[in-house]
Amino acid sequence: MATSLFKMPFDIEKTKVRRIYASEDLKNCQAGTMTCDKIQQIYGDLQFMELHEDRPCTYTSLVTSIDGKIAFTDAPQGPLIAKLNRCDPAGADADWWILNMLRSLSDAVMLGAGTMNAEADYTCHVFDQDLEDMRISAGKPPVPWNIITSLDATDIPFDHLLFHTPEVPVMISTSKAGLEIVREKIKNDYFAVTASSVEEVTPALIDEMKANANKVLVLATGDNVPDSKTALYILKKFGIDRMLIETPSYMHFLVAQKMMDELFLNYSCLYIGGQALSIGKFGKEFGSQDHPHTKMLSIHSHSDHFFYLRHKLIYD
Repeated sequence: MATSLFKMPFDIEKTKVRRIYASEDLKNCQAGTMTCDKIQQIYGDLQFMELHEDRPCTYTSLVTSIDGKIAFTDAPQGPLIAKLNRCDPAGADADWWILNMLRSLSDAVMLGAGTMNAEADYTCHVFDQDLEDMRISAGKPPVPWNIITSLDATDIPFDHLLFHTPEVPVMISTSKAGLEIVREKIKNDYFAVTASSVEEVTPALIDEMKANANKVLVLATGDNVPDSKTALYILKKFGIDRMLIETPSYMHFLVAQKMMDELFLNYSCLYIGGQALSIGKFGKEFGSQDHPHTKMLSIHSHSDHFFYLRHKLIYD
């Protein structure tokens, strides 16, 4: 059954992008996924390379300027990098729709507490009714799990709309120290899972999570900071095969941990420069002798002013 969550109309002709490059690797995709007429008309075929046994397949979708900035200093809202492209304002609609497409194909979406604090009405649901209908027809829940990631839960706004929207299933991934904060501040019914290693993740534990899936699920791994290897292993065993990472800082962390698979980087042809926010700015940079590479899987174009690039990460 369709949700009552806010939806937006997307004009197919105005949103449509054209594929101008495709890697030969895409012919060898091992993991089929959902599709529908709207995806085929706007974006074309989208298959994922592979799934993993020990964690979800992870990918992000970010819009950047030509010099890799993800926000203006004087107006830090992320969507403005797309919306203020005066040469192709409709390219911003395609950027937003691609994010919704990836949400619709995901079992979960990871968001940061910082985003919740900045946007009081932020929920990671699917804003295109046709894409939500696709999920329902495929036997999926209409809304992917919204997973809040936080080191110690002290930055989570527990009065946020996300905790008051029953149609959106919510998890929190934090540390064991963070679990104590959750217990103190959360107003929702919740079910907590603690694990110090993948060896502690048993079928019985996963069954308990599934039995309590109508509550806020809290994953507590690591003592003072989350153990992402264990947390992602729990998510995989719970049934999260594909996960969209919507927080740039956690995406950068997963790249450092060699647990990020793909980057959908939408390229708005404007220039910012200076000290404006860039991807991974608050994390440790890679050095000249130790850094990941990428392979371009596809390039789509909306116009000469807006491009949509899909990268596969390559680690040593």
